[in-house]
Amino acid sequence: MKNLILFIMAAGLLLASCTKPEGCDPAQMATEMTAQKNGVLWRPLFVKSSFSAADSLSLSATGGSANQGNYNKGDSLTFRLLCTGIGSYKLYSNQVFYASFTDSGLKNYQIDTTYNNVLNITAYQAGDNSSMMSPNQIKITGTFNVKFIDPNNPAGISFLDGSFNTIVDR
Repeated sequence: MKNLILFIMAAGLLLASCTKPEGCDPAQMATEMTAQKNGVLWRPLFVKSSFSAADSLSLSATGGSANQGNYNKGDSLTFRLLCTGIGSYKLYSNQVFYASFTDSGLKNYQIDTTYNNVLNITAYQAGDNSSMMSPNQIKITGTFNVKFIDPNNPAGISFLDGSFNTIVDR
C-alpha cells in the first residue's frame, strides 16, 4: 500500500511539473499525427510543430523501426504551408517533403503532382493568454492525403486518411 501511495504521489508530481511554463513544453506534448501509409497504420515516433509570425504552419513527423534492438529504418514527413484558418490547402512540391533513412542511406521522394495532394484544417482555435508568462496558443486540427513517386514501386508511397492535432505558440 505504501508503494502505491508513493507511485501516485510521484505520478502527480510529474504531471504537475508539465503544467508550469518552466516545466515541459505542453505544445510539443499535444502534437499527434497518424495516417495510412500504403494501407498500413503509420504512427510516427516523434511529431513536432511550429507556427511563425507569418502564419506559416510547420508539421514534422519522424517514424522508425528497429530489428533486434538496432534502429534500421526511419522516415520523415514534413508539411510547411501558409495557414490562415479553417480550409482546404492544396499541397505543392515546396510544401510537403518525404524522406526515408535506411542502412544504405537517405532517399528523398518527389510529390506525385497527378494526385490531389491536400491538407485540410478542420479546426483552428486561437486562445488568448492574458498572462505575460506564456505566449498565446493556437489549437489546429486537420486531415491530409498525399502521394509521392517511388521509382521502385509504380503505386508510389501514399499517406491517406492522415490526421493531426497540435497546439502551437503564436
